[in-house]
Amino acid sequence: MIAVRWLVCLAVLIAGRPATVLGGDVVLHSCFVKVLYEARIPAPVAGVLIEMQMQEGTQLNKGDTLAVIDDREAAAALRIAQYGFEAAGKRAEDQIEEQYAKKAAEVAYYDWQQDMKANKDHPGAIPAIEVRQKKLVFQRSTLQIEKAQKDRELASLDANTKKAELDAAQMALNWRKITAPVDGEVVTTYRHQDEWVNPGDPILKLVRFDVLDVEGDVYAGEYDRGELLGRPVTVYVTKARGREVSVEGLVVHVSQLVQSDGSYVVRAEIENKREDQGWLIQPGVEAKMEIHLE
Repeated sequence: MIAVRWLVCLAVLIAGRPATVLGGDVVLHSCFVKVLYEARIPAPVAGVLIEMQMQEGTQLNKGDTLAVIDDREAAAALRIAQYGFEAAGKRAEDQIEEQYAKKAAEVAYYDWQQDMKANKDHPGAIPAIEVRQKKLVFQRSTLQIEKAQKDRELASLDANTKKAELDAAQMALNWRKITAPVDGEVVTTYRHQDEWVNPGDPILKLVRFDVLDVEGDVYAGEYDRGELLGRPVTVYVTKARGREVSVEGLVVHVSQLVQSDGSYVVRAEIENKREDQGWLIQPGVEAKMEIHLE
């Protein structure tokens, strides 16, 4: 009878404490399994959902298409921007005007120099005004070379502008294709195909089940943060009909805040496993967590 009462008292004592020690391991009772990542995926722009076939329970990989907002106008704008960029690039590469100006300057210089030589050999053979005009033609040809070079520089800047417009058009098109940011499962759909959406309207809710959080409490008077942070853990969950399962993980966070009862929160990440058509451990269940100190 005394032994039974002692066991009952021990059970009450353990239940009232966040943690106990077992063979060098810290055992946290009544831990809570939580979702590590969940997000309501919003519509980035306004329009009609022309593609939206996700259903609750659909398994997705990062980058999979979740929905497409009417993108015909954006696709046309992208083509226009592409043509504009290609045309600007051709103008920036075009050297014909510069080459012609150089040839014209060579001819003008030769013509001017011939008159200069003629007057040197036979003074007054060519009127001075005609010599000055041919010098002016040469100078104008030289300036045309500089102008052709400047026009190419401006064309290159215009090509950069067209490239920025092309990037913006590509971004506008990309916004209309909504993709999964991470691996996950669709748990709720808020919109359906052919519905109108506004920016910020939720399309669906995506949840990761492959990695979960497990939180428990430890008394600050028993363990320091540094003793627990980064330690491996084993998490135990009781399934239907008393079946116990376990998974491994790692302590990734130990709270700096001590609560009113003298305890602080310890959080571990665990690698969930697939079982049959679902996951081995479901968020929301109670668990036991062993933190391995050795």
